[in-house]
This record gives sequence, structure tokens and C-alpha cells, in this order.
Amino acid sequence: MATSTHASILIFLAAYAAVAWPLFSRWALWRDLAAAPDEWRCDERAREIPSRRAVAASLAASFVLAVPMFILLPRLKSSYIQGLPGGDTADTGFSDTVDTNLYGRLRQTNKVFLRVAVEEGPESDDPPFLKIRLVAHTRFVGGVWKRPDGHGRVVAMREGARLPLRPPGSETVEPLHRLSLEIAPLGVRFLPYPVTAISAAASPELLRRYGVVPLVRDGTGNFHLTFEPPRLFRVEILSGPKPAVDLVPPADLDPSRDALGSETLRSFGRDVAGGVDPAASPFLFASRIADHLATRFFYSVESARWGPNPVEEFLTQRKSGHCETFATAMALVLREHGIPSRLVTGFAGGERGPFGSYYLVRGLDAHAWVEAWCGPGYGWIAFDPTPPSGRPGVTRVNLLRSAGQLFQNLEFLYGRYVLGFAQADQASLAQTVREGFEAAAETAKSVVRAIRSFAGGSGRWPALLFLLGAAAAVAVLLLLRRAPWAGGGFGTRGLPPASAAYRNLQRVLRRRGADLTPAAAPSETLASAEGLGEGRISREIVGAYVAESFGGKRTPEAEAARLGDLLKELRAPRPWS
Repeated sequence: MATSTHASILIFLAAYAAVAWPLFSRWALWRDLAAAPDEWRCDERAREIPSRRAVAASLAASFVLAVPMFILLPRLKSSYIQGLPGGDTADTGFSDTVDTNLYGRLRQTNKVFLRVAVEEGPESDDPPFLKIRLVAHTRFVGGVWKRPDGHGRVVAMREGARLPLRPPGSETVEPLHRLSLEIAPLGVRFLPYPVTAISAAASPELLRRYGVVPLVRDGTGNFHLTFEPPRLFRVEILSGPKPAVDLVPPADLDPSRDALGSETLRSFGRDVAGGVDPAASPFLFASRIADHLATRFFYSVESARWGPNPVEEFLTQRKSGHCETFATAMALVLREHGIPSRLVTGFAGGERGPFGSYYLVRGLDAHAWVEAWCGPGYGWIAFDPTPPSGRPGVTRVNLLRSAGQLFQNLEFLYGRYVLGFAQADQASLAQTVREGFEAAAETAKSVVRAIRSFAGGSGRWPALLFLLGAAAAVAVLLLLRRAPWAGGGFGTRGLPPASAAYRNLQRVLRRRGADLTPAAAPSETLASAEGLGEGRISREIVGAYVAESFGGKRTPEAEAARLGDLLKELRAPRPWS
């Protein structure tokens, strides 16, 4: 049982404990009673022990002891449990190639392949990070998009360093979300990542297993994994507000320029574009092709065999197909008119979980779209020619499906927090506990001061006991919410929001080595923060404090909430810094 890598072992373990524990306990007691046959014969109750209550108590005690032992035992540098081999294309349906005559099984399965958890950032009904890129194809030979050749530059995810994911030359943006991307076997050795991604960092458990995670980045934005990925692995993604634009033009002999030489495709492009010159206005030309396919054709999951020229047959006769058919047709029409293009496969949507800020991405969310070179002013632009009925989207589950999500989440969480529980997780948990104790100590000091000023006579003792109970309840709530500033006071009793945030900022900086006292001037606090590399957050908090304390400016509730978020960001570990 200890070497199992699947969450279903928990069900087996519970059933095993419920059956075997009472049985083994009775055997042990019967062995002892065998030495006293008279007592065995005279006292029938001896044959019935242990009682259900005793068994339940002993099982509960075992688990209560097991949890802190699991958390506190030192983590090994390399994982003892190596996991099961990754899946193959027979199980997943995802492939390094795309055949226009076939329809991948992945698109038809309800299996969960990705779990995207939002660790930090705003929530929305249609988050842009759920469009996830996996493989971009440029070589189309014999009706098949061939596997990328894997040539490119070797890059790596290392401890303490982040891997840039945005294309070369793209604009610099601030992160909007911090995501945890948990990846199940896809059957291909490519790293999936959101089109809005800025950078990636390997999880502690992945670094513990491999030390350095090497990849090969090719010219189309694919990240080839140079190792056999474990059955479940996790990366942390910093994501921006919108997709990055690749401004690197294709080379003269790049496969994305290769045309089939089909008069049917050229004629279709001329008729649809309505006189638009593809050389002068490639973006407008491509937009008209995408709009025509999305509005005049029909989406279908029909997987019957096509004829010898499936793309021409699709455009002139069938006029219905799945997303790979639409994307292939558009890409090849563009090439016939001198516009380089590539087909991209990945995911576009997900199922929002009812129990937290996360999304389950299933095989049903697999999708294909087109990236076209629209000139130096535009770069590579993504187009989706699939009709809206065939585009995956963000869905919310009802109560019935919520129950089905429980076990799927359990499988991902088991791999993350049981099989992958690492030293970094222990350090983060220790930091949370320490901050909780600090908050409780501050609350206790406040209570003591209140008692000294309040307790004056015996008639006040009932009110005093009530005050003590209320203070204890507040301390428990603060510990449960893991936020010393919960409730609007930022953990500092009696101070307005910006002043309380400023005191908490000083406390955090002192813990990180700054020589500060509560009487330190704002300039001294800011100088210490700059020396510790925390200047951006500290400048905002110090500015709000100065405006509130010296400028007489009242801090509104929205600003107070923003200061709370800044303090959370300051306290949180940031492996990318």
C-alpha cells in the first residue's frame, strides 16, 4: 500500500482498516485469553471484545498520529515512489501528428488531463489562461501534419529560476495570475502552457526528482520534454492578461510557407476574401477566411474516411468537420496565397470546480486553431475557424456532477500533497504556523492590556469572562483564516487600515533581517525594503500610510482590501524572484 501512486489506495486502506483492524485485535485478545480457559468459558463478553467504540478510537488515534508524522518527517532528496509509466497514444488519443482523415480519441473522452488551480489573481467567467497550447505543426505532408522535428535551443527549469515562455521580442507584462498546472499523461512529450503564460517554474517535487528539468524550445513555441514525464507532474505558471504575440518572422525556407499547389484552395480563398490582397492585407484576408468557415460551414464529429483529397472535399462538398479539419483547411488556404501558417493543438476551455478556484480540463476541451503570419506589424496571430458550436468553453458543474468531481480532485491532490509533499511544502507550512502563533501572541497581549484596564471590581467578572471568550474566538478565527490582518484591522488593534498595513510591513521586514523598530521613519523602512528586494510592494504601503497619517486622507474599503492583498503577496514565498 505504501508504494501505490493512485488515490484509489485510500479507499482500499479505509476498507482494509475497517475489516482487518477489528479482526486482528480480536485474534490478539483471544490469544491472551487462551491461557485462561475458565475465564473464556465463564465470561461470554470476553469473546465479543473489542467493542466497535474501542476499534474506532484506536483507528482515529492511529490516523491522528500518522498525519503529524507524515508532515514532520524529513523529506528525502529523491522521491522513494517513482510513479507509474506515462500513458501512450492508445490511451489518450493525443499524438505528435495530426491526420486529416482521422479524429483523435482524446476529443471524445471525458478524462481529466489538466487541473489548473488559481493560486493568486482575480476570478472571471472566461479566463484567458484556459486556452492552452501544446503542439504547433508546420510540416504538412501527404495529408498529415508531421511531428515537429525537435530542433531548437536547450532551456531548463532550475531551482530558484523561472523559465521564460513568451516569444522572443514580445512586450513585457506584469503577471495577472499565478497558476498551478497539474498535468496527467498526454501521450506526447510536450509541455502544455497557457497562451497568456509569462514564465514557468518546476514544482519542488519535480526538482527533487530530476534536479534540473531540461526542455528544447523550437522556433514555433513548442517545448519538447527531453525526459519521460512522471504520471502526474506540476509546474507553476505566471500568466499575463492577454496572449503574447510572436514577432519573429518565418525563414524563407520555413515549412509554414509550403503550399500544396491546389487550384481548388486558391479559388476558394479568392472567392471568400472578396478582393482583399493577401500580400497587402494578410490579417484582413485571414480574418475573412476564418469568419467564412465559422459561419457558413458546420461542426461535426463525423469520423468517416475521406477521399484522396480531404481538404478540397471538405471545402467543396462536405462543408462539415471537426476542429482539426477547419484549422487544416484554413492553414492550407492561407499558404496557397503566400501567408505562412501553422496548425496548433491544445485545449480551449475547462470545467470550473465548485469547491475552489480551479478548473478541470478534459479531453472534451481539446481543440485546434491556426496561427498565421500577418506581417511585421502584427506578428503571428491566432485564428479560430471552427464554428462556435464546436469551440470548447468554460462550464460550471451542477450538484450531480460535483459529486463526480470529488474523486478526480482527490487523485490530483493525492499526487500533489501526498506523493509530492516536499521540503518547500514543509517550509511553507512552518511559515504559516509561525505567523499564526505571532497573531495569537499579539491578540493575547491586547487581551492582557484590556484586562488590566477593565478589571476593577468583583462585579465586573462576568463581563470579563465574556471578554476573554470573545478574544479567544477572534484568535481562533485569525488562525483559521491564516491572515493576521483579517477583519480589516490587519492584525494591529485600533489602527486605521494603512497604518496597520505599515506596522505589518515593518514586522515582516524585521523577520527578514531589517534593523527596524516601530518608531522607524517611513524613509528608513523603505530603504530597508529596497535592500531586501521588496521595494515595489513596500512603496505602495508606505505611500498609503503617509497619505493616511500625515495627509489626513481616509483610506477607503477598496484600498484597505488592496493593502491586504499586497501584504499577502509580501508574505507568500516567491520562487521566481
